[in-house]
Amino acid sequence: MINKNLQLCLVTHIPDTSIEVYQQFILDAIAGGVTLIQLREKKASLTDIYAFAIALKALITPFSIPLIINDHVAIAKAVDATGVHLGQTDINPLEARAILGPDKWIGLSVETLEDLAVSNQLTCIDYIGASAVFPSHTKPDCKTIWGIEGLKHISTHSTHPVVAIGGISQQNIQQTMACGVSGVAVIGAIYDQPNARIAAMELTREIQRKPHV
Repeated sequence: MINKNLQLCLVTHIPDTSIEVYQQFILDAIAGGVTLIQLREKKASLTDIYAFAIALKALITPFSIPLIINDHVAIAKAVDATGVHLGQTDINPLEARAILGPDKWIGLSVETLEDLAVSNQLTCIDYIGASAVFPSHTKPDCKTIWGIEGLKHISTHSTHPVVAIGGISQQNIQQTMACGVSGVAVIGAIYDQPNARIAAMELTREIQRKPHV
């Protein structure tokens, strides 16, 4: 089941503008085919992240869409999110598993070949995020830009499902999926488009087409 949900992840944040408008954007994206929502918020206070996570979970639960919280294991546990996504400098995945229990999802970002090797030894995680596949302004500090060949290597050698992150667009999503990944995580490919539902539909259509490289 997790592989199906990893297909098209929308990475969200606490908006600077109207919460209501942003929530409608999320609903439109779900209507277009988004299968997973991830909350990635680097600037707000823990109190604000918790409050937004509560509202976000209430918004998407009626559609049976899983919610992943970036970095903050305590918040993921407090709001009963589906799981957590960890970076290399966050809490150890083993500690996260001890806190969250056996049924929650744990994802781990992989930015180097060493990270990949370590992740392969971790039975406590459920998937890895290959970060970043292409240059992305939302991930300016990534250690590696994997590209298509690097992503193929990760997919071939990972013992976990792989989600491609960073610079994914309608133009490169087929090539990305052809590398053998379980899904993609996007921001601008939906958020920067004039219609979130149509953007998500177009991405989903490309994901489901017979891939080619």
